[in-house]
Amino acid sequence: MRTRKLWNVLILALLLFPGCDEGLEMPVKMDSVPPGPVVIESVVPVAGGFDVSYVLPDDEDLLYVKAEFKPSDTNTSEVKVSLYRNDLSVLGFGDTLPKTVTLYAVDRSANVSEGTSFTEQPLVDPATLIQRSIRIEPDFGGAKFTWQNPTEAPVAILIFAQDSTGELENVHTIYTSTMEGRYSLRGYEPEPTAFYALVKDRWDHLTAPKYPDTEDRMITPFYEAKLDKSKFRKVILPTDTNWDAWEGRYESAYDNDYQSFVHSQGDHPMPQIFTVDLGVKVRLSRFKVFQRGLEQDWWAFTHGNPMEYTVYGAMDLGNGEGNLADWIKLRECESSKPSGLPAGQVTDEDMTAFYNGDEFSFEVPVEIRYFRIAIHSTWDGAGFINFSELDFWGDIIEEYN
Repeated sequence: MRTRKLWNVLILALLLFPGCDEGLEMPVKMDSVPPGPVVIESVVPVAGGFDVSYVLPDDEDLLYVKAEFKPSDTNTSEVKVSLYRNDLSVLGFGDTLPKTVTLYAVDRSANVSEGTSFTEQPLVDPATLIQRSIRIEPDFGGAKFTWQNPTEAPVAILIFAQDSTGELENVHTIYTSTMEGRYSLRGYEPEPTAFYALVKDRWDHLTAPKYPDTEDRMITPFYEAKLDKSKFRKVILPTDTNWDAWEGRYESAYDNDYQSFVHSQGDHPMPQIFTVDLGVKVRLSRFKVFQRGLEQDWWAFTHGNPMEYTVYGAMDLGNGEGNLADWIKLRECESSKPSGLPAGQVTDEDMTAFYNGDEFSFEVPVEIRYFRIAIHSTWDGAGFINFSELDFWGDIIEEYN
C-alpha cells in the first residue's frame, strides 16, 4: 500500500511540475502586424507557367509564401511554399498571353503582406506541345497514334474515331506522363475512316483537335486478321529451350488461356528460344506477348517475365538444326514499363500496359509459317523465363491444317 502511495505522489509531481528543457520552443506571440513584402529576384518562363525566385522578408514569425494567379478567365488558383524555400513554380496556363502573378508573405498569425506582382508570358503549355507532336497514321486494323511529351506532364489523350453511322466518338482515353508514347487503335475495316485526338491537362484545358495529315483528314487501315491458334503446332529444334518446367506447359503459349503459362528450367543459357508452327502462310503484321502474372499481378514486370527479345520467321525449317543465323530476323523487341520504376514498383499506367500485353508491329511484313522468339533478358534478371500467351495478326495467304 505504501509503495502505491509513493507512485501516486511521483506521478502527481511530474504532472504539476514538468522538467525544464532549454530546447523547448515557446509559441510565437500572436499579433496583427503583417510581414514585409516578398522581393522578386527572377522570373523564368517555362511550359505553361513560370519558375520564380525571391527574397523572403525578415520576419521571425514568417510561415509561408503564396502565389495567386488565374490559370483561366474563370478560375483563381494559388501555390504555397514554406519559409525554408526561396523559389516556387506557377503552372497551369493554357496559352501564351501575358499573365499576372502576385506573391504574398504570410506569418503565423495569418497576417498577409502587401502583394508583389509581375506580368510575363509563359511558354507554350505541355498539352499544346503534345498536341502539335501527335501523328496519326494507318496501321493494321486501324490507326497508329504517336506523340512526344518533353515536359513529362500528366495528361489525358482522347482518341476519337468514326462509328458505323459516320459519327465521331471518344473510343479510348490514354492517361500518360511518359516522354514519348504510341497507341494503336484496332478493329477497323480497310476503308477510309476519320480519326482525331485531343489532349487535356490536369487543369482541364482542352487542345484543338489533331487530325491525320491527309487532304481529307481520313486514313485507310491496313487489312489484317487474328490468327487461329487452334492451327498452331509445337516445334522443338536442337537449339530450343524446354518450356515445360515448373508446372509450365509448352502449349500454354497458344491455348487462349491468359492465366496458364510456359516456364523454362533456368539452367539454359540466354537466349532461350521458343518455336511454333503458325499453321498458315501469313504476312505477319503484329504480335503480342503477355507476361505471366495475370492471375497474380504482383509479378508484373518481374519474376522471370521477358524484357528483351528478338523474333525470327521462316517458311520452312531448313536443315532442322535451328541456327538463328539461318532464319529471317523480323525485329528486336523490348517490353515497355511506362514508369521506368525498379522491379516490384508499379503505377496504374504500368498495370494497364501489363494487362494489354507487349505489342510489336512489323513495318515491312514478311511471309512466314514458322515463328521463333529468342529471349535475351528478364525484368528481374532471373535465369528462368515464363510468359502467358502469344497472339498474332496478319494477312493470311494460305492455310495448311
